[in-house]
Amino acid sequence: MRERVVTAGRLTVDGGRSTVDDRAWSRRLLNKLGVACSRANASLRRVLLPSTVCLLPSLTACAYYNGLYNAKAELAAGDALARAGREGEATGRYAVAAAKAETVLVRHPRTRWRPEAISVAARAAAFGGECAVARPRIAEALTLSVKDAAARELLLVAQGVCQVREARPLLALETLEPLAARGQREVRPVAALWAARAAIALGETDRARAVLGSLDAGAAQWELAQASLAARQFAVAESLLTLRAARGDVRPDLAGMLRTFWVAGEHGAVERIVGRLQAAGARAGELLALHMLVADLQIADGRDSLARGHLLAARRLAMDSVTDAEAAARLTLLSLAPLSRLEDVAAAVRRGTPTGRPSLLQRRLDENLLLTEMLASRTDPSGASLYLAAEVARDSLRAPRLAGQLFRRIDQSLQGALMAPRALLSAAVLDPDSAPVLRARLRERYPRSPWALALDGASPADLPAWEVSEQTLRVAWNDVALQFADSLARLRSPAVAGAAKRAVRPVRRPAPKAPAPRATP
Repeated sequence: MRERVVTAGRLTVDGGRSTVDDRAWSRRLLNKLGVACSRANASLRRVLLPSTVCLLPSLTACAYYNGLYNAKAELAAGDALARAGREGEATGRYAVAAAKAETVLVRHPRTRWRPEAISVAARAAAFGGECAVARPRIAEALTLSVKDAAARELLLVAQGVCQVREARPLLALETLEPLAARGQREVRPVAALWAARAAIALGETDRARAVLGSLDAGAAQWELAQASLAARQFAVAESLLTLRAARGDVRPDLAGMLRTFWVAGEHGAVERIVGRLQAAGARAGELLALHMLVADLQIADGRDSLARGHLLAARRLAMDSVTDAEAAARLTLLSLAPLSRLEDVAAAVRRGTPTGRPSLLQRRLDENLLLTEMLASRTDPSGASLYLAAEVARDSLRAPRLAGQLFRRIDQSLQGALMAPRALLSAAVLDPDSAPVLRARLRERYPRSPWALALDGASPADLPAWEVSEQTLRVAWNDVALQFADSLARLRSPAVAGAAKRAVRPVRRPAPKAPAPRATP
């Protein structure tokens, strides 16, 4: 029967006929365990406890392997983040990978794993933006024998990356385009991404699209969409963003891109992109921000019905009371447009106050309503206060029908007032359907006023009556300003006046009890 005996640091097989030196045995044991160096060390400690000096070569090799293993893990993590479009985070992982690989190369300059460590250091430095460090490492790695074809092609991709970063797009395309078309499967997406970036840098968007082909290269497609927008190729940009939206991919710069579409008059493109994101099930927080953005754009453009749809969608997605209040306040603002009576506008604003109170917009609506009511209730024979109330309703409350009604009231209730002709012209601008009647009334009642002459092409500002009306408006505004400021102070500080001066009733303490009389001995 064959014996296997482990004695103090020496292995004996078959009764002592075969022995192995401690150091050689340690090396074979390390090679057998491979990546599980920690387990190998634990086994060695148990087996070779009496001769721990023999562990030093194996522990050194294990430390080297752990360093390379960690560097490769960080490089892989950086690649995964870059594929997901999180390039800022990927850069940090690449920096860690490069630092770990460089540490291994400095501490262990001669080892059979040196080519792999140089390759990791080169790629990590290139993708991390440290091309001054990456270039010599890439050159050194390409001179070494790399058996893996994909590893060698990734080094060429790293070279192309540095050429893009160093503003040499033509050289980068020469390096990267062949790899994007005929490289290894894992190499083609990375090469296509950077080749597209090189083409974008040259302004060749068609070439960039051809390089990308049907590849789901998120980062490059976003950059290509931005380049297309800059070149006013709106159809190309929309198609690229629609591809990203179909995958639920939202980037921080999408809001700015949608604004660019909107300013250019491509309103339909904005609606289609947001709609595609909603259908794709994008994250609620991202969709909420986009709905609020598009609603604000629609409100500014007077598209109230479309804005209302986005605001209702935002309220369904709202995850906190603050965001819900912002959407609710905007809905209150939209509800004021069709109202023509001050009482109805006041009721609508006050109905929205409990829900929209956390919103700055709701607070402004409350304050502007207060100002409108104060101006409309003032007794002013010139009509200046009513005119100012109509302007606040038009510009701050976005209630054009109420503003038109207040403008008309000046002529109806204060016939011959200084501000009546100016108010009639302002009402005609707000109500195109009634404009012919209002202009005819202006010509009939105030034919010599600056505003009647303005209908025939004259400039009202050149006439003395214009300056008189301006001065009257300034006086009326100054008269109401202090009263409005006091009302705002009371509105914002609802404490009872004089509460701080109220006398505090003193607390009566019970009188101390008299000591009991002592007993006579």
